[in-house]
Amino acid sequence: MSDSGIGMILGQTSVNMLYLWVIGVVVLGLLLAYGAIKAGRLRRDERAKIDRNTQAAQRREDPYKRQL
Repeated sequence: MSDSGIGMILGQTSVNMLYLWVIGVVVLGLLLAYGAIKAGRLRRDERAKIDRNTQAAQRREDPYKRQL
């Protein structure tokens, strides 16, 4: 008797597919978490460039805006 537990209920092929599905979900979750963490961090020069571009855009849209 090689089948036991969930294998007996679903069949061995279904169990293998279930394991592959769970592994795929875990890998996808890890990749999404890595991307979210990596996207949240900017290097100092990247942050400065974004700040300069934001200030320039604000000055173009409202030239009377008070400079901070």
